[in-house]
Amino acid sequence: MIDKLKGKRIMVWTFMGNTRMYQALQSYGDRIDTVGLFSFKVRATGEIYEIGVSISSMLTYINQYPHIKWLLTISNDGTNSIFKALRDNTNGAQDMFLSEIVRIMEKYPWCSGIDIDLEKGDDYSTHAASTAMFCNIYNTVKAYDSTKLMNICLPGMTSVNGSVGGENWCVYADLNNYCDTVSIMSYGMAWAGSAPGPVSPRSWLEGIYDYAVTVINPEKIFFGMPAYGWNWRIHDTPENLGRTYRGTSNTYYAAKYWMTGIYNFTDDAPPQPFIPIVAYWDDNNKVPWALPHVYDYMEGRDAISYEYPQMQETYNGRHYLTAYSKQQHTEFGTIYIDHDAMPDSYLGVVSVSETMTTLGDEGEATYNFSVSQSGTYDIAIQLCYPFWDKNSIYVSLDGDIVHFSESRLWWPYWRTTFWTTLASGVSLSVGTHTITISVGVNGVQFYGFKVCSSFSEEPTVGEATYRLAPRQFKDVNGDMVGPATGFKLTLEMLRRKPDSALVWYEDFRDDTPLPESYWTTLSGQWSVWQDGSSIETRPYSQLEGYGELAWNYNSFSDIHLRAQIIFPENFSGKAGIFLGNLFCCFNYGTQAIELYEGATLKGSYFTSFSKTTDEDLRSNPNVYTLEMRKRGNTVRVYSSASHTLRFTATVSSGSGYAGIRSDSNVNCQLLRLGDAWTYEPYEQFDVYMPDGSFKSYGRISRSHCIWDNKFKVFTLTSDIEEPSTRTEDISLDYDFFHSDIMTSVACGNDYTARIVPRDINIWISRIFLGDADGFSILYYQDVDSLVYWANEAAYRWKLRGMCIWSLGQEDMRLWEWLPKQT
Repeated sequence: MIDKLKGKRIMVWTFMGNTRMYQALQSYGDRIDTVGLFSFKVRATGEIYEIGVSISSMLTYINQYPHIKWLLTISNDGTNSIFKALRDNTNGAQDMFLSEIVRIMEKYPWCSGIDIDLEKGDDYSTHAASTAMFCNIYNTVKAYDSTKLMNICLPGMTSVNGSVGGENWCVYADLNNYCDTVSIMSYGMAWAGSAPGPVSPRSWLEGIYDYAVTVINPEKIFFGMPAYGWNWRIHDTPENLGRTYRGTSNTYYAAKYWMTGIYNFTDDAPPQPFIPIVAYWDDNNKVPWALPHVYDYMEGRDAISYEYPQMQETYNGRHYLTAYSKQQHTEFGTIYIDHDAMPDSYLGVVSVSETMTTLGDEGEATYNFSVSQSGTYDIAIQLCYPFWDKNSIYVSLDGDIVHFSESRLWWPYWRTTFWTTLASGVSLSVGTHTITISVGVNGVQFYGFKVCSSFSEEPTVGEATYRLAPRQFKDVNGDMVGPATGFKLTLEMLRRKPDSALVWYEDFRDDTPLPESYWTTLSGQWSVWQDGSSIETRPYSQLEGYGELAWNYNSFSDIHLRAQIIFPENFSGKAGIFLGNLFCCFNYGTQAIELYEGATLKGSYFTSFSKTTDEDLRSNPNVYTLEMRKRGNTVRVYSSASHTLRFTATVSSGSGYAGIRSDSNVNCQLLRLGDAWTYEPYEQFDVYMPDGSFKSYGRISRSHCIWDNKFKVFTLTSDIEEPSTRTEDISLDYDFFHSDIMTSVACGNDYTARIVPRDINIWISRIFLGDADGFSILYYQDVDSLVYWANEAAYRWKLRGMCIWSLGQEDMRLWEWLPKQT
């Protein structure tokens, strides 16, 4: 017999207790399969008490719809101390909890079973004890009455240790045997304190359910979706608004009131006008969203102009501008002589051409130039230091010698050409003058020189200009209106915490990976796989091999090394990063991160990591981040994508070659080298406002460091962790920055805003010009969104159905589109 409801079961909870909740039960109870009666809480003692929607108020519907599975939902309100007490059976809390579960089932014998909603557990180290607790609950329920059902509410996980909210106690595969059904709470990626966005974005949902169906019986799984949304106020900071978070929860009908102009941000009364608005449809995430009281809006890519190295990028449907490196910006005034690299004469070992002259043993090259008018000039030369040991050249003007050299590992112009001053404000007479270059260290490259009226240079990350065109809206009375107080400009930006000042970033995507001039194989064999089917100019690539691969430089000492390691199916032994005789590695046999000095183990941290099948090796690998920072005799070891410090060790040495090392074939998708003491911030940007004013944002005050104001980097003066230099934190999410009120900006005119990042890796995400009395970003769920995901649950992942948090918040039209459950 065909089960017409296969994949289409619906579960809800009675959390709201509002009129619409009772209305939905009354009119559409025949569309519901399971109800979690959200009326029970548990204390840290294990005692269960009743609170919230009363069971007596539900009896009418319980009697009206006998087909519904009525479960007694027991919650800890997301309190970690309660979860921990139950898990660890502190003072007999778990024993009490199990007896209390039996008590409430005896009290309400008509119930179909229980629903366990225990949230805010701890990390992966507690997973075995957490699973044992659920096992005990399940066995208790079945021992009492084998026909009683047990549903468990679980956090969204994309893998083992894959919780975005830290709920890594939860291991889906372990819990599969201790439940009849599972409600995955795949809602809450966006919340009151997060950046605005879909409550359940597509990328997160796909990650959760692609994984879940491989470790849990799909016919047990309810696909979790929110019936609610959030309205985030983005015209000011939460503290200025007298709020903890900028977001306010909205039911579908609250969102509808914003759409129809019933609500505004001045307490639903003047002076802000009442403006009906239209919503947008996010076709990637299948969810509606809106911009109440926003008069113009654009994404980062919508700039009317932007300068390199700013470039367009896309992530999860968001189109932004960013810069990955600083470029040298030069100005030469009036250029009188622009001379190429071809010398007039040379001695010793010299490679010459019009574009580049390279000096070897005892190399020297001479350039003659003439000026037609005596005066004061600037002379700039163009050089390149190809590597850390090719870093010194002598240049003379009419016999006055200047030594040019660079020893900083983090200097951003390694391996690229740059302009520098040979002479500034020098007096030159009419006639011929001579510039001579001579070798300091073999291999330095000379590209020519300019004689000009003035020369200046500075590192830059570019800028972007936007055109803003505020226009009036029609209010609920049909009148054309604008802001009563003025406008504000809000910028949605993504900043990041500082990282070590970059020395080398290697993702193996270049056309010629691992050139011998830069890399050396100290032992074993190494090669690079690149995705030959990709149309990208720099396709995804992986280093693979065994032994030791190093940068071709043997004088490293204090450095910061990071690698992203992938273990193939046939891997065994240790793999990681090395500096001289220091080896920081994943030991697959011990499931530990270890640091060795020679053969001596200096420290370890036990964790877990797994291999990747051949099928997933290129397209969906398990990637593990490992890094070490050596300063003098101290080594710090970190792991995970969040760069978590695992342990610190004291060593006696550690210098020489640096790179990647492995006992057997291993894969690597990133090898990054940074400075051990110097950091590059990713935080500051300046804005030239539509009203002509200027404001700088983001620079954090720091102690225990010295700033390099030219390159905008800072160097620690003591051996501390970078967070110790500041009291201000940096969000890992999109954040908002606000202008002052602009009263001179008016509807009907066009304006420009110019954003000038001062650091790299800042994302210019979106800009909003809105009513200074309040404007927002609103995401909500409607019938189209919920029906779409209900169909995905049924037909794509072939799950049991969908669970909706919570009854009474939804678009009531939803029920007309869901099948009857009887």
